[in-house]
Amino acid sequence: MLKFFRHIRQRLINQGKFKNYLLYAVGEIILVVIGILIALQVNNWNQDRTLKKQEKVLLEDIHTEFKYNKQELVYVLKRYQWALKNAEQIQAFYPIEVENTNLDSLASHLKRVQFQGNFDYSNTSMEKIRNATLSDIISNKELRDLLYQWEVALADYTELEQEMLTFLRERFQPVIDNYVSKPYNEGIKDSRVRLEFFESIKFEGLINRRVGNIKNLLGRVSDNGILEVMDKIIELSDQNKKGDFH
Repeated sequence: MLKFFRHIRQRLINQGKFKNYLLYAVGEIILVVIGILIALQVNNWNQDRTLKKQEKVLLEDIHTEFKYNKQELVYVLKRYQWALKNAEQIQAFYPIEVENTNLDSLASHLKRVQFQGNFDYSNTSMEKIRNATLSDIISNKELRDLLYQWEVALADYTELEQEMLTFLRERFQPVIDNYVSKPYNEGIKDSRVRLEFFESIKFEGLINRRVGNIKNLLGRVSDNGILEVMDKIIELSDQNKKGDFH
């Protein structure tokens, strides 16, 4: 094709048709520009199609992952609520007088108070997003904003949960285990156990701190709306399957 154009230019020059040559040269330039624009448009179209495919796969991953994460978080929160209920049952014994307290009930509540929840969430899809530009992959701005909001809420939750677990493992359990052997329903009846510990302010302080920690965590979950954020992410990430994601 280029050789054909060169022949035409050479013939016009040889014939002295300079004006026609200029018109032809301009036309040739226009054709080249049009060709470049078409090539760029085709390239952009191919890139857009590739991004759409990537987005669809990622949205499916997000949808599956957040359904799992919500199920896990709801389970953990229910266990924390159960631990809180048992801690409050112990508080109902205050002031504890061992002779007038059902020790089997106390031992049962004490065991359940020590639930060591740990939100075992999946973060694979978010790792994929971090390795790319979020705005280049997720076209829906609301979903992008929710994913950022999720990361902030998750960081806040995990930090608070870790602080609570640190207290439980390093301060609560070592003290309790120093006075009562496990399992508690048998250990509390051991003749070597100093039952007066359960009448002490120290024991009450440990239980009160445990109650406060759990309430703080549950309250933070409610305040930052992490479950609502997860629900909305699940909803929006599913819309691509229905053809109305934009």
